[in-house]
Amino acid sequence: MSRKVLPWLTIPAAIVLLLGGCWWAAKGRYEHARAAWKTETLGRLAGLSITNEEISKELDGLKGLTPWTSDNVVRMTNGEFIIYAFWHGANSGFVHHLFLGHASDGRWLYSSYHFCNSMVAVSSDDPPGSIGEFEQRYSVREFDGKSDECLQATWPN
Repeated sequence: MSRKVLPWLTIPAAIVLLLGGCWWAAKGRYEHARAAWKTETLGRLAGLSITNEEISKELDGLKGLTPWTSDNVVRMTNGEFIIYAFWHGANSGFVHHLFLGHASDGRWLYSSYHFCNSMVAVSSDDPPGSIGEFEQRYSVREFDGKSDECLQATWPN
């Protein structure tokens, strides 16, 4: 290789490596923040139940099922509900969204479906008949309520 060609090859390669490194570092930073949010949120959700005044009021407000979503609760037509929290990720898939929920049947649920803040993306949908239907419709999976399994992508498939 001649001395004139070498700089024309190394400069673009260095730029590509630099951009890739910046992308990798930024993605890692946002994924770390998402994981920290998960840990804090699971603790908060564990302390919420139907006996919490705010949750109780939201459930009462959803009894007519129009709307079927609120800031902290989604209610199914059969009366089941999920107390949830949501992390809004990048719509580009750079960092996934994260839905964490504690269901009325005691199970912990997660999804990377794009619900948007306060379930805006699904609030105009017909309410699901059950938690099982909600799981199928919105790529929701069960987990143990503490592990990092809930940080995995569930949507898009």
